[in-house]
Amino acid sequence: MDAKRVWAIRAGSSGQADALFIEQNLIAMSSADVDDDVGKLSASRKAFKEAFDPSVRPEAVPILAGQLFRFVHEAKIGDYIIYPRKHDRTLRLGEISGPYVFQTDSAGEFSHRRSVIWKNKLGRDLFSQGALYELGSTLTLFEVKSFADEILEKFNGGAGPRVTAQPPLRDETETVVRDIVEATRDFISKKLKSELKGYPLEPFVAELFRSMGYQAHTTRKVRDDGIDVIAHRDELGIEPPVLKIQVKANEANIGADCVKAFYAMVQERDVGIFVTTGGYSSSAVEFARTKGNLRLINGLDFVDLIQKHYDRLGPKFRQQIPLRRVLVPDVALDDA
Repeated sequence: MDAKRVWAIRAGSSGQADALFIEQNLIAMSSADVDDDVGKLSASRKAFKEAFDPSVRPEAVPILAGQLFRFVHEAKIGDYIIYPRKHDRTLRLGEISGPYVFQTDSAGEFSHRRSVIWKNKLGRDLFSQGALYELGSTLTLFEVKSFADEILEKFNGGAGPRVTAQPPLRDETETVVRDIVEATRDFISKKLKSELKGYPLEPFVAELFRSMGYQAHTTRKVRDDGIDVIAHRDELGIEPPVLKIQVKANEANIGADCVKAFYAMVQERDVGIFVTTGGYSSSAVEFARTKGNLRLINGLDFVDLIQKHYDRLGPKFRQQIPLRRVLVPDVALDDA
């Protein structure tokens, strides 16, 4: 019997299909360009290409049709599926458990579906940079090849099965650019979590706000009142709003109680900013939505801000997260 193959799938460019994946135990592909049951087509790539809407860019059709064809015909029941989940920066391992179905409902345009049994989840930081680089493909569905063994071994406690070797996918410019972007984000995230834990993260956040044009300083190291950094636009710090910032190097989601306790120390004319390397619970996010002077910055937002303002960080802080500017092809990174 053939060894299981390992596939990876994305839930849309911003995780639009995440609830469908996690809550309904499905994997899905967008039906925006082919809003019909492709299971009725003949099992040929030519038929899949011809099914695409004429408005789709001709040069994109072979790539999109190839992915959909693999989703329907090449990915077999029992094959492994890896889902790099953006919401909590984990990798989910599952097994494909059902055939292709076309199903339209309130979930929107993700009507091309297959059922899946989720087996395990692990944080991205447990995997090598090479494995994360491969999983950063811009494609919606692709086969994992070079680092499939490592990934399965991690999920199976070092006893992962070997997988079938397949010819490499055609090198595409979008894939290369996506890989570089994802590898950089993973590198920053790992540095924050490994070398800036605890108090060292506070002066880094203060420097980040200085790079954004604020006067910023950390509060005393011995204080434990929940305000770690103070930032303001004017030199004297008397013109509102004053930013009161709490910093948490945290893997788990920050709950609503923690956010509420912090907000209780924020005056009406001030702005409270909660910064974490992790995420927030849904109740914490909902609470923040009701407060006009409260902003939650999760790990993804934090990395975005570092990348955006990196050149204005001081040399000491750039050494903590050493990056080099490179030129890459100017291509759109929309979901394929």
